[in-house]
Amino acid sequence: MKTIAFVCRGNSFKSIICERFAKELTNDFIIVSAGTNPAEKVNDDGAKIMKAKSLSMSNYKPHSLDELPQNIDYLVKMGCAVECPFVPAKETIDFDMDKYPANTFEEKELIVNLLEKKVKEFIKSITK
Repeated sequence: MKTIAFVCRGNSFKSIICERFAKELTNDFIIVSAGTNPAEKVNDDGAKIMKAKSLSMSNYKPHSLDELPQNIDYLVKMGCAVECPFVPAKETIDFDMDKYPANTFEEKELIVNLLEKKVKEFIKSITK
């Protein structure tokens, strides 16, 4: 089974939300997420936004890059204005999310909606 890894800095908001969306969309992949400097918990606003979409984040927690599986087929970076250490993957995709501010609840809602769209498009593109 092929593996998709979503990565960012803290793995508390963007990448972990992508993991949650992807797991909702397909069972054809192993789907994980991690961060270069993982936070202690999922972002509270992100969890509230996902709950409003009927998607619980209660069983999700941030992970570090060293917890990623060895063989990654698709490495999906969020951008996040940091360079990931070398993570071997067959293909790397950048969602380029660092240009979107996430300071307010409303900005985070916009990001979650954009990530939902990006994940749907990405999953569709690799399952043709």
